[in-house]
Amino acid sequence: MVRVLLLACLFFCAHTHATNLLRLASEKENIDLANIAPEHNPWSASSVYIAGDVVSHNENLFVAMHWVKGIEPVKNNINWDGWIWVQGPVIEKWLPTKVYKGGDLVKYGTEYFLARYWNENNEPKSHHSWQRIRDLFYVYPNLPPAHRDDYKTLDGVDQNANGIRDDYERIVYEKFDSPELITFSLAAAPTLQLVIDVEQNRFSHLDEDIGKKIILDFVNISMCTRVLQNNFPHFRNPKLLYFNTLQRAFANRTGQNKMRRLIPWDDEFHYSADKDCGALTGGAP
Repeated sequence: MVRVLLLACLFFCAHTHATNLLRLASEKENIDLANIAPEHNPWSASSVYIAGDVVSHNENLFVAMHWVKGIEPVKNNINWDGWIWVQGPVIEKWLPTKVYKGGDLVKYGTEYFLARYWNENNEPKSHHSWQRIRDLFYVYPNLPPAHRDDYKTLDGVDQNANGIRDDYERIVYEKFDSPELITFSLAAAPTLQLVIDVEQNRFSHLDEDIGKKIILDFVNISMCTRVLQNNFPHFRNPKLLYFNTLQRAFANRTGQNKMRRLIPWDDEFHYSADKDCGALTGGAP
């Protein structure tokens, strides 16, 4: 009984963050895990910058508040010098009830905006009191728009045919600022989808070997999740975003149960998981 419980824990807990490294779902395309972090130009004293331009200087990011030339960006809490120091990797979400002053930075959906002057309840995407900032923490993606069928089926909609459900892809970019967390969460999607594929009997021959390979991916993702949480304590299970309807949550549980019944206990196999997180976290050790 103890071994059965341990196996259940291994499967249910370890698979919470998964990436289809083994490409078991070969009929699906997989996301290109290229680095999505933008390469910001270094500040130059001879260059002209306008509101919303982003530069790097002394290992920090700065956003131009307005037209500026020849003024060196420094770490401070003022913006009359023409520069806004980006003090952390997380930007607060825009709230319609909050008053913003010139120089405030917000995230609205998947985009970042700079308040040009005092404003309240002005939606950033459609009001001239806000200036859009391009590629602040990540290269801005060309995300598919919301679709009326996004939540109707287990598989949802994949308009850009990249192997990742559109509603999940959008929420990942909306929820996270860090390229590492975005890359990791998107990489998890194909293996999270494998649980649904198992539940829907889409494997022509689902056997013990395939089950073990999937679980090894789950173990590796679980370990890499803990690595990410060292730098991002707020980061939580991508599964919570992926299985986001009652139908999908039920399929997740049913698929897990099928896998648990398929795989006998093995004291050693899960120790062979690849412990290198670089491929999963966009280069993190």
